Amino acid sequence: MKKFAPFIFVVAAIAIIGYFDSPKFAEKEQSVSTFPFPEEETTSATTAEEEEIKGIPELENRLVDMYQEDGYSIEVYQEYEVYKDEQGNVIERAPTENYHYLRYKQ
Repeated sequence: MKKFAPFIFVVAAIAIIGYFDSPKFAEKEQSVSTFPFPEEETTSATTAEEEEIKGIPELENRLVDMYQEDGYSIEVYQEYEVYKDEQGNVIERAPTENYHYLRYKQ
């Protein structure tokens, strides 16, 4: 029986892979994933319009704090979303909740 166990395992693995690769499985998977999504509320449409006017934000890190701790120099950077117009002028700079900490040994 111990000699046939690896053979049975390989045959079972081939059967499972064959099932997942079959067209019948693809049809079942496709029918599950093609449900219609409900229409979004009109309030989200206005935020989408505002975001389209601003454009896609660029992320920028700005130094907000430096301090010494346990023989290390620590720099704290906060991430900002920067919105620019077509000429490259900054329209808005909004801080996010993401911070990055860099630690240097002195």
